[in-house]
Amino acid sequence: MPLDPIVTETVVPVTPTQAFVGFTAQMGEWWDPMLSPDPATYSSIEIDPQGDVATVHDDGERYVWGRVTTWEPLGHYGQEFWLGHEQAQPTQLDVTFTEEGAGTRVRLEHGGWVDGADEVRERYVHWDAMLTRFAAHVS
Repeated sequence: MPLDPIVTETVVPVTPTQAFVGFTAQMGEWWDPMLSPDPATYSSIEIDPQGDVATVHDDGERYVWGRVTTWEPLGHYGQEFWLGHEQAQPTQLDVTFTEEGAGTRVRLEHGGWVDGADEVRERYVHWDAMLTRFAAHVS
């Protein structure tokens, strides 16, 4: 039986499109460099809407750790995810942006965990903190 997804949410005071842009095009600005392959040289994150998600470093190194699967600027972003685990067994990051009052509810679900991946899954307890960083960035 697959493991439950990791789910976290936040509400930000911007439109769904602004939240989508903040999450994707500006990910490198709010991402925690300590979660990159080489924090000392971390520079940014590049997302190709039709391809790779990669961490870029000052020394020119580019670490691909995902592939975009859904790119809908009006409310939905998805990607295969393998930062910190094998690319052969990617998990799925699914983020929705839904209008709520004067802002946007951002719901992040990190799922696709296979049986026996408990130890790997335990390394991804940082999503609440990451969404807090994201919310501060777009607010």
